[in-house]
Amino acid sequence: MQEYYRDTWAEIDLDAIEHNVKQIKALHPTKEIFAVVKANGYGHGDVEVSKVAIEAGVSCLAVSGLEEALCLRKSDIDVPILVLGMTRLCDVSLAAKYDISLTAHDEMWIKELVSLPLEKSVKVHLKIDSGMHRLGLMNEEQIQTNFALLKSAPMVNLEGIFTHMATADCDKDYLSHQIKTFKRLIAKLDLSEVKYIHLENTATLLQKEFDFDHGIRLGLGLYGINPDAKFIPIDFELKPALKLLSNLVQVKQIKKGDKVGYGATYTAQEDEWIGVVPIGYADGWTRSHQGRHVIVEGHECEIIGRVCMDQMMIRLPKSFPMGTKVTLIGDKMPVERVAEEIGTISYEILCLISDRVPRVYKRGGKTTNIKKMRFE
Repeated sequence: MQEYYRDTWAEIDLDAIEHNVKQIKALHPTKEIFAVVKANGYGHGDVEVSKVAIEAGVSCLAVSGLEEALCLRKSDIDVPILVLGMTRLCDVSLAAKYDISLTAHDEMWIKELVSLPLEKSVKVHLKIDSGMHRLGLMNEEQIQTNFALLKSAPMVNLEGIFTHMATADCDKDYLSHQIKTFKRLIAKLDLSEVKYIHLENTATLLQKEFDFDHGIRLGLGLYGINPDAKFIPIDFELKPALKLLSNLVQVKQIKKGDKVGYGATYTAQEDEWIGVVPIGYADGWTRSHQGRHVIVEGHECEIIGRVCMDQMMIRLPKSFPMGTKVTLIGDKMPVERVAEEIGTISYEILCLISDRVPRVYKRGGKTTNIKKMRFE
């Protein structure tokens, strides 16, 4: 097992990943589940999360780009993998070689795809723009024409059709509008030979009134997080899989009036104990966290002064020994709170955790692997 040499790490509970998959499968037992493991599994580790999710019953994976898909294939993962983003036409043959499904998102792209001199057929999912207005075809006639073109192409296997919801975590009216739009746009298509029809993301699938009788893409919920618990109450437990932890590397007492950090933006109002924590914006813990809190032995401790590239300072209620654990994300400091306090979303907080931070994987409370991503 590898060692790491800095007192900052992310702890990943793989049992929580398994639990979350089983909870969703119990909610939707007949549906194909795509585990969304793009962006390095939302910062959790794509290979490790994928393997556990597959063991728990996930049948497919979804990633952002071809490079992410190839990484999974080269890690001996052989379930279907869908690339959700655009893939360059010059790379289609590579995707076909490794049996990676691509998103057909644009009329010109599709026209060129079907004329490529491929040696092996490529699998594609046709992307419908039902109102997100990102990737996808949005005109009914255009969709029918390109659907027929893909179906008739000898070296193309049209295995899926899908769309994506823009407001599933905040606006049910627009969500309902998108679902109706998607159903209308595909109503005249012969889908009898299309294996996967999917529109539900985590926020959509948690809302039972919008249940759609096909595949689902399990993203944030896979990692144990409800996109918005206030908007989407659920009657079962999702278990957060990630904790972001560090240790105090120095504790000192400063005097009233002393300044702390770059720009001297913090002034001690009295004699104070402060601690230095070895995490900074190069690790994904941005300067916007100044003024927020972390947890030290049950105490909420304010981040004082500007967050540095590699370190930050916190105000302590008393002296603590060097090496005392600091919780940035975890017990009593859920990622949802972290995100809300700096005006962003949980996805961003998790994805920003950089490859300098080792991932420590646990099952049954025991460490099973330590991955230093920068060196692998």
